[in-house]
Amino acid sequence: MTVVSSSSGSLFADKRGVVFLELLIAFVPMWSFFLCILQLAFIAHADLIVKHSADSAARSAAVVLPDDPNEYGGEAKMSVARNAVTAADLGLALEQIGSAAQVGASGAGLSRAFSSAALVNLGRSRLNTIRLAAHVPLMPLAPENVGRDSQPSIAKAIGTQRRLLSALYYQPFALAVTFPGLQGSVADQPEITVRVTYAFQCTVPLARKILCRSFADLAAREEIGGAFFPLAQSIVGGRFRGLQHETTLLIHDAPYEYRPRRS
Repeated sequence: MTVVSSSSGSLFADKRGVVFLELLIAFVPMWSFFLCILQLAFIAHADLIVKHSADSAARSAAVVLPDDPNEYGGEAKMSVARNAVTAADLGLALEQIGSAAQVGASGAGLSRAFSSAALVNLGRSRLNTIRLAAHVPLMPLAPENVGRDSQPSIAKAIGTQRRLLSALYYQPFALAVTFPGLQGSVADQPEITVRVTYAFQCTVPLARKILCRSFADLAAREEIGGAFFPLAQSIVGGRFRGLQHETTLLIHDAPYEYRPRRS
């Protein structure tokens, strides 16, 4: 009995490995804190870009809404009616982006190709032109793997030029451009308010679980994406942060009527 008691006492008095154990205890909360700070930094960065996107969309709306109807397929002045993007539109845009990627275009070249494709296919609508002005600043925020966060990493959160390609299919569903206070589909006030709402995908490990939500839990989910995201969530999952900004500007209307063009 005495020998057993002595062995037990020496085991509890053994101090070997204490420093390593303390390191493990301190490392987990400190590493979690670092990841949360990093994710907050990416969110703050994205929030600034969304603000810039709202400013860009408002500047576009201020000149596009009263512009010549002949530039928009005869669409009435001050109209913000929604024009659906067809599969043919997206197909042609993808073809142009793919051609730019095959020739080894830089990030700026891919951005110009995206803008050119959108202008060719979507420029017949005032709303789509305003949406394009909001799209382009947000392209660097598109995730490399949309919704697929089963293996998140800091490298994916930082991103590469691949974001410019994924923006082509991510932005139409993650971005909403609306006009608060507007009654109907015609702007009848001397100023226009444009609201940009964006679903920013969080990809920093662990921190995304703490700071971001599933798309179904986003407060702004009704404005973004229609029926696409509920379907996508059931397949690939993902964690998102809803970002929203508004900008109000005076409409730059001209005191004359545009002449109809001859066919």
